[in-house]
Amino acid sequence: MAITSDESKLISIFIQTLLYGAYSVLFILTYWVLVYKRHPGQPLNRVMLSISVIMFVFATMHIAVNFTRIIKAFVIFKNEPGGPASFFNQLSEFTQIFGSTIYVAQTLVGDSVVLLRCYYVWGRRPIIIAFPCLLLLGSTVCGIGILYSFARVVPEAEIFVIELKQWIVSFFSMTLATNIICTGLVAFRIWHINRQNVSFSNNSLRPVMLLVIESGAIYSATLLVLLILYEVESWFQYVLLDAVSPIVGLVFSMVIVRIGLGITSASGETGKTLANSASQPRLGTHSKNPPYTSVQLGTFVAQTGTRSVESVDTSPPMETFQSKEGEWSHV
Repeated sequence: MAITSDESKLISIFIQTLLYGAYSVLFILTYWVLVYKRHPGQPLNRVMLSISVIMFVFATMHIAVNFTRIIKAFVIFKNEPGGPASFFNQLSEFTQIFGSTIYVAQTLVGDSVVLLRCYYVWGRRPIIIAFPCLLLLGSTVCGIGILYSFARVVPEAEIFVIELKQWIVSFFSMTLATNIICTGLVAFRIWHINRQNVSFSNNSLRPVMLLVIESGAIYSATLLVLLILYEVESWFQYVLLDAVSPIVGLVFSMVIVRIGLGITSASGETGKTLANSASQPRLGTHSKNPPYTSVQLGTFVAQTGTRSVESVDTSPPMETFQSKEGEWSHV
């Protein structure tokens, strides 16, 4: 028997609560890494900390709205005509629009983070992110269109009506494309740097590349399943929809925590070890070190110019690796 909208909402709040609990723990670790696990004298990364707090606030607000909707549907309006299912189909209801606004805002913030990470990894080249920027702009327009349609749709209309479907499918598709493209570009850049660096260091950046791919794949896979469920008009799409909110934060924080705690590093070594070993040429290679590119996960600050490898600040939450180019980039 097909799942109904009210049954789907009960399942979704359970799944979202579990994911939010995991995200809360990871957020605390992220805060600890960014604030307390810094090298003495290293300035506080206010950009990353601000983004972390904003994402956690959005996730908290979203789950609070969903609990409010559950209480209203199954307690306050349970005896109304149509029951809880009828309440969930009131798309112009305030909590529905407010919760959707939070979802759209958090999604756009998450997409912006992925785009900026790609921008800095590629040495701040605007041409690289030109198309993803257009996709992000399109997602913003579609998100506004969804919220406007919610306010204008006829009462008791289901979420699958054509007036909404065009906006929602476009929003999911553009968000999915943005994440796949940016994750692919970042992974390719790391792979390219690793291949250039192989003759100057014994260390491999493959673990870092896999971390980027894994984090992007989790979110992209969730969006793909959500898009498919919506297209086939399954109410189970609510489960994936509400799960996206904590997943966005989980994926963002996972990179910072794994790099900051040294769980993921080049060839299993810390950034400091990598910097030191990179300064020593391998046997059979030229003894002179070339200018390097340092790509650091966990920050958006970037500097240009060349430095010696020994001067690299490799304190958490940054993971440093080098290539034969003269620009310093930070993810």
